[in-house]
Amino acid sequence: QCQHKSSCRAASFPALFALLPFAFALKFDFGMTAAQEMESHMNRQRMGSLDIEEGPKESESSPSKFSIMIKQVLCVLLYFFFGPTLIMTNKYILRDIGFSYPISQSCITAGFCSVAVWLYVTSFKVTLKHAAIVDRKFYLRNIMPIGFLQGSTVVMGMSAYLFLTVSFIQMLKAATPVMIVIFLRAFGIDYPSQQVVGSVFVICMGTLLSGSGEVKFNIMGVLCQVLAQVAEALKLVLTQKLLKNMKFDVVESLCYILPAATFWMFVAAALFELPKMNATTLAIVRENFYVWILAGFLAVGVYVINTVVIKFTGSLMMKLLGTARAASLVMFNVMFIGEEVSAVQFSGYTVSLIGFMAYSYFRTK
Repeated sequence: QCQHKSSCRAASFPALFALLPFAFALKFDFGMTAAQEMESHMNRQRMGSLDIEEGPKESESSPSKFSIMIKQVLCVLLYFFFGPTLIMTNKYILRDIGFSYPISQSCITAGFCSVAVWLYVTSFKVTLKHAAIVDRKFYLRNIMPIGFLQGSTVVMGMSAYLFLTVSFIQMLKAATPVMIVIFLRAFGIDYPSQQVVGSVFVICMGTLLSGSGEVKFNIMGVLCQVLAQVAEALKLVLTQKLLKNMKFDVVESLCYILPAATFWMFVAAALFELPKMNATTLAIVRENFYVWILAGFLAVGVYVINTVVIKFTGSLMMKLLGTARAASLVMFNVMFIGEEVSAVQFSGYTVSLIGFMAYSYFRTK
């Protein structure tokens, strides 16, 4: 059931590092608005991460520049570690060991993160600033729809790994700004400039070129990934519409939105996947339980390190780092995993990356 069990156990040791980002997170006052989230969140790849506003300017009492640089480098290294490692771990669970239930896998991971966040809140007695506002009516009307879209993003994105290579999925993710611009315009929230529209057009052309050059093209996988990106864009728009300019810090946002997303995932898993499970499925879980523990720790690490990176680097650099991380994951899978990528596909991906960087630049103008 697990042909690479020894190598997978060796890979479980990095789970210990999942606690490192908390050491940084405890030192900073995280805060965000929905508008800032929309601006800084555009290139996120995991399943469910939240962004924060950039930190205050350096003052006389601030740490030395060398100390800040060391923290920035460490944060970037952790950022490049957690996201790709979680992606490869989920791919291993869904395809290599035979647990082909993406909704259940997403639900388990989100549930793990929800428990971790609430343990943190109760253990350190964290004050939830908007607890008086977030009553049952507010939660059902505002938070549950956002949780549904976040859950849809994660589930659809996870399902794509059943049909497509990791490399091709990363290439398709470069088209996320296309969806965002369309929905921002449709809901009348933002009217993109000609430069932004031109950048989006370049991304479209690059994505189409990448798709035409895909060696193992699968329409179902592409549909899952497109739906994930549509849900992501709608989530950003709905966050802006429903939460407006209310400031939720990162912990507070995770406390409210993650359980809502987990609830919707659980309902979907109970309806569509649970009836298909049998004794073999339970045996797979028992035999490889440590892999799910690893995925849970990595997911927590992804949520936390994303907030820390945006604190140290800024929103534009966050976009560029996300693009570089996706490109490095493509190269890793081609060089070490043996995934096939054609020259046409690489050319299309290059065009998409150029369009994405131009889009990120013009959005900050």
